[in-house]
Amino acid sequence: MTPIHQTRNELLIVAKRHFAARGYQGTSLAGVAAELGVTKQALLHHFKSKPLLYGACLDQLNQDLLHLLFTAMEGTEEAELQLERCLVALSEFYLQDSAAAALVIGALIDAPGQAALSAADVLPLQDFLEPLVALVQAVPRWRGGGFAEALAVAVELLGAICLQSAARSNLSIRFGETSVEQGRHLAARHARDLVKDRLGG
Repeated sequence: MTPIHQTRNELLIVAKRHFAARGYQGTSLAGVAAELGVTKQALLHHFKSKPLLYGACLDQLNQDLLHLLFTAMEGTEEAELQLERCLVALSEFYLQDSAAAALVIGALIDAPGQAALSAADVLPLQDFLEPLVALVQAVPRWRGGGFAEALAVAVELLGAICLQSAARSNLSIRFGETSVEQGRHLAARHARDLVKDRLGG
């Protein structure tokens, strides 16, 4: 990896943590630069503005999520199993990277962040959300329910999978880090149970 790509990747990692912890509006380029030990101008060399940096973080997250989704779909034609594998993979991914879970939630509910990216050709995470909804629609239980029902189910499942990791630090303050970490390590099993419960309807 060339130094410029390494620097860009380091910027994205730190920026992702800031956006996850503070939201779009609460994140400052100066804060990201300070954590990296570079000037704000050095950061602006790689990303010309805060919206571009936020967009790059979400683009990288979108690619990671798409990879998880399509990997989960390999090896089986059964939509229920694909959905279960996808949610388990997401749980495991968020266990390793709780900032990713917070970014997913933020991308869906952070109005200032959405406004900053409203000129984009494709809204953040759209490339992941559309095939996820299509996968839900392919499950026999929801096949006849239409797009609105599949969207509702996809958002419910995604929210359930994201929330514990996204709220990790806040939950640790309330209930203690040990309990929260023990619960997070059960997330993959709970994801399987969640899908099976929803499928049983």
